Amino acid sequence: MWWKGAEQMNIGLIDVDSHNFPNLPLMKISAYHKGLGDNVEFYNHEKHYGKVYASKVFTESMEKYKDINAHEVIKGGSGYDLKNKLPYEIEHQYPDYDLYNCDFAIGWLTRGCPRVNHSFCITPKKDGCKAVKVADLKEFWKGQKVVSLLDQNLLACKDKYELLKQMADSKVSFLFDGGLDVRFMTKELTKALKQVKVKEYHFAWDDPKEDLESKFKLFRDEKVANTGQVGVYVLVNYWSTIEEDLHRIYVLRSMGYMPYVMIYDKQKYVDSRGKWLKGIDVDEETLRHFKTCQHMQRWANNRALIKSVPDFEDYQNYKDWKRKGMQVPTRQRNIFEYM
Repeated sequence: MWWKGAEQMNIGLIDVDSHNFPNLPLMKISAYHKGLGDNVEFYNHEKHYGKVYASKVFTESMEKYKDINAHEVIKGGSGYDLKNKLPYEIEHQYPDYDLYNCDFAIGWLTRGCPRVNHSFCITPKKDGCKAVKVADLKEFWKGQKVVSLLDQNLLACKDKYELLKQMADSKVSFLFDGGLDVRFMTKELTKALKQVKVKEYHFAWDDPKEDLESKFKLFRDEKVANTGQVGVYVLVNYWSTIEEDLHRIYVLRSMGYMPYVMIYDKQKYVDSRGKWLKGIDVDEETLRHFKTCQHMQRWANNRALIKSVPDFEDYQNYKDWKRKGMQVPTRQRNIFEYM
């Protein structure tokens, strides 16, 4: 029986991604149905449910069940498509943090991002190309000591100072899990950020054609945070040369920041252990560029290593690979081999 009693329904939840981070839509759905008096739990294939909600953030996440034992199945999240949305009454529901035994708050203060030229990012397509306020802090926070913000471009929102004041007044620690856009950094903004307790800062320098050095210098010089604890994502293998990649890394290091190299489309070339996939049908120059990016990532993302070996050309694994002829896979007689 998927009904229990006259009005009570059994609700099943599936976190398709199964990453070690709570799924916010599922927590809101759980809270909503518990408020209606329904029974809510993570999906058990041995049971039958009135409704099952499957939430998927990443397109590469594999479905857990071929057949779902339920009267109705509702699938949502950017892993399925960019058009599906939670109904208003669920979107603005205080999350059920007990679902994941979560001791910190999670939520969005703003949605959207004006960086439409960053076609590698789904945010403008999913949430719009303008950052707008969608909630006050109290909507998803009730005294937890840490708050994780998922906003993709809070600093682009016209209401940012109001929201930063809410954060400062809460006197709790914040994680900018969606990062902050350094392009909007001003002296006035650095003063506002200093009033907020921030557990971790993240920036990005994605486009090599943008000179962001002055913005990073401003953040450093205003002493908003210790740059040695600030990570900056550096996108590679998308629209930049190796020289442009290294320029960004070296500039960031000169100011004390910790660059974090992100390789675009990495999963098309290597498996989760970084080993070549079979049957890659691209030219050798493309593969060598990717392999150089892979060496660069391993060098730059190891904080101890990049400090002890500040010049990429001195990184031993990269030097050894070059000495051996920069080997990459190639196709010979339809057989996948190494040169």
